[in-house]
Amino acid sequence: MSKGELLMTTDEKVELAQRIEGQLTGIIPSEWNKWCAYARRFGIKKAIQFAQIMQNSPSLRPGPKQSYRTISQVMGRFRKDLEKLSQDELAEVFGYVRRFLFARRGETHEERTRR
Repeated sequence: MSKGELLMTTDEKVELAQRIEGQLTGIIPSEWNKWCAYARRFGIKKAIQFAQIMQNSPSLRPGPKQSYRTISQVMGRFRKDLEKLSQDELAEVFGYVRRFLFARRGETHEERTRR
């Protein structure tokens, strides 16, 4: 198959993104965005290695360290699925994950303000 050929339907990409997002608990959305940019540039394997390095970085605060720990664990579980995707599909899945993360964050904020 050529690189430009899409392998997954939009529904399948959304479902994969929901499965990923459901396991990305407690991460800082800006760290997710940084990781996604790294993954798009260097690939999934190197991006997971990057997250593993960052989770132990003495220069990071505890919140970002935990984000990278979670990202490395979760994305490691989905690595085989993600490596099959074209660059366009990968960007689309990452975009859906980001939307779900921000939606969840918004719901949490709304729940807090109702109390």
